[in-house]
Amino acid sequence: MNSTTFYIDCLCLLPLDFLYLSIGFNSILRSFRLVKIYRFWAFMDRTERHTNYPNLFRSTSLIHYLLVIFHWNGCLYHIIYKNNGFGSKNWVFNDSETADVVKQYLQSYYWCTLALTTIGDLPRPRSKGEYLFVIAQLLFGLLLFATVLGHVANIVTSVSAARKEFQAKLDGVKTYMRMRRVPNHLQVKVIKWFDYLWLTQKCSDEEKAVSCLPDKLKAEIAINVHLDTLRRVEIFQNTEAGFLCELVLRLRPVLFSPGDYICRKGEVGKEMYIVNRGRLQVVADNGKTVLATLKAGSYFGEISILNMGTAGNRRTASVRSVGYSDLFVLSKKDMWDVLKEYPAARVRLEAIAVKRLEKYKRAPLEKAAMGRCQSTPGLIESRGRVPLEEMWISPIDVRSAHPYSAGHSLFSPTPSPVTSRGQQSGHSNNNNNTNNNNNTRSMDSPMSATSSGQSSEDPTARAPQSAATQASTGRQSTQSGMTCNSMTQLMSEGATPLLGTHEALLAEIKRLRERLISLETENAAMSVKLNQQQWEVEHRLAEIEMQICGASSTSSIEDNERNRESII
Repeated sequence: MNSTTFYIDCLCLLPLDFLYLSIGFNSILRSFRLVKIYRFWAFMDRTERHTNYPNLFRSTSLIHYLLVIFHWNGCLYHIIYKNNGFGSKNWVFNDSETADVVKQYLQSYYWCTLALTTIGDLPRPRSKGEYLFVIAQLLFGLLLFATVLGHVANIVTSVSAARKEFQAKLDGVKTYMRMRRVPNHLQVKVIKWFDYLWLTQKCSDEEKAVSCLPDKLKAEIAINVHLDTLRRVEIFQNTEAGFLCELVLRLRPVLFSPGDYICRKGEVGKEMYIVNRGRLQVVADNGKTVLATLKAGSYFGEISILNMGTAGNRRTASVRSVGYSDLFVLSKKDMWDVLKEYPAARVRLEAIAVKRLEKYKRAPLEKAAMGRCQSTPGLIESRGRVPLEEMWISPIDVRSAHPYSAGHSLFSPTPSPVTSRGQQSGHSNNNNNTNNNNNTRSMDSPMSATSSGQSSEDPTARAPQSAATQASTGRQSTQSGMTCNSMTQLMSEGATPLLGTHEALLAEIKRLRERLISLETENAAMSVKLNQQQWEVEHRLAEIEMQICGASSTSSIEDNERNRESII
């Protein structure tokens, strides 16, 4: 009641119509209702702010104001004319007295339109009053014309503002490409990209368009625009609503032209892509063979941002846009920032990613498993690569060792002929006893040289032999004399030089190292499979715990209700 508008509204509501009973009918009493015209202007301003087509509304309201002004001015002229205000009956039209009301109104409206728009010739005034009235009409028409012209200029400027800004960006890009001598085909591609933006009424910088809004309103807009697209993605289905809302705020829309490569094989994957509109092709290395086609709702790159790949988060294929494609990009950093707050969603996404990885890697895993069953498990758990210097045996050690034991050693070189002859001539009387002892030591294992080297460093590492091994050693030791003599003779007659043995060792080492690399690759593949099983078990445990917690909370609520009823 303390506001000014309250008293104005009360003035409009006064029952002045009862005065007709005393003074008769007079339309001037209804003029108090015009006091509420301020509400009409407030309504027009509010509607202009809320409408989605402000320029059209401004144009319509401007035409409405002009028609109202012409109407009021025509009514004023008709009132003055009917009351003989100017002293002349036929100033404008000769048949004003005989014409009906509609024609008189149209004549007055036409005269005021000519006067205010200053278009056409007006009838010449005859009296002083008519001159003054026409001069006032012309001055008011001049001000009205300037006002209308300013409003029209503002409307045209606001309509073409977006076009001017867009054209300024395009001109800047054209100037840059011309100065840098960009090839013509690339310039045409850029111009077509701008044409597509303008035809589809897309904003090249959406973040700038909503930068003035608060964070809450930005979140609501992003949820309403992008949430449906995010829900169509398989890995984000059946996840928490808060998790999806956090991801929506971090999605970044991008537009790709026909023939653009979204990613290429071998690149380091740092983003995940979600197809919103358009078609993409997964192509082979030659760029012609199409492996798969991605449509709206498809996604790729989740293996890289979840760190589930075994190839260093490298892209395993190239993806190319068929036409103009709208995609959403989710960076690796943003993804992990959200997953830190939602561990349950992280477990689910990792499990789905492992399943997809296993699906695409199933054939290599089966091949690795077949190769593993034929391999030696001890090599996988070895202490690593052995340097060549540790495997080298000097000629002094060869001469000091027995020929037969050196011949059965895997990593020791073949003794020279001189050493064999010296040992055969100088120790002919003790060959049997010495060969028996050496045979017993060399037949303990196929890797006699390695085991003997380890036993010299750690005497306690030698395991006792079994009865079967001792029996076989005893049977072989009875023939040690003849075997030693024959081996010594063979080595003395046709033994290979030490250099040849060194080359054989290098070849063997190279083969073993290649085998070790293949086994490490197989171990990595199998570890992925084990990690998948572990994640599935953890996810199942989490679901069971959540069910148990839900059941316990339900039971506690029921107990509370029973206790409450018992108290009542």
